Amino acid sequence: MEKEAGLAGKNVLEIGCGNGRLTAMYAASAATVIGIEPGVSSIRQAATNVPNVSFLCGTGLELPFNDNVFDIALFSLSLHHHPDYQRALDEAVRVVQKDGLVLVLEPTVQSQIQRLCKVFEDEDSRLCGVRDVLPQCGLEIVSESLFDTYWEFDDFDDVKRYAFSYYNHPPDTSKEQELALFLGSRKHQAPLLLSDTLCLTTLRAQAS
Repeated sequence: MEKEAGLAGKNVLEIGCGNGRLTAMYAASAATVIGIEPGVSSIRQAATNVPNVSFLCGTGLELPFNDNVFDIALFSLSLHHHPDYQRALDEAVRVVQKDGLVLVLEPTVQSQIQRLCKVFEDEDSRLCGVRDVLPQCGLEIVSESLFDTYWEFDDFDDVKRYAFSYYNHPPDTSKEQELALFLGSRKHQAPLLLSDTLCLTTLRAQAS
């Protein structure tokens, strides 16, 4: 992800940093990183996971920063969680420098991890909504690329533990059966590897 996004040596704002899982992948090579996330518990986890980064509670719809501060604003798997995609993009443009970039990293509907998560929450309409708005958002699309990352689980029980914990879902036999149906023969693999196909879109404000 770090190579695809070109974050080395840049001042980066990560919007929707969660627990810092993605932040940790590039923080050492960036000049500075600030992560913003609405969830207090996630921010605390992020601060523990990536102690050399500043993390703040907040939302991409109202960024608590002055204009023209960052080289790059990165939506890390988060734009589809904002109720107003355009407003979030406008805010990102406001806080990057005039020659800065806005990066939108989003899951794809065909991703194995996304299809696994669909057992608990169907995000397809929101993901498609982001894909629809980007060409019309008033920003120049500089590049767009697909790449795979991989999640390794110990076994099927590990997959269940992750999924039920992430969604804070009580024990549910029907959900376990849906997970097993999705995995098919992979259910018996140990370790169990699933691909996460992501789309990275690089945007730049168009010259007025």
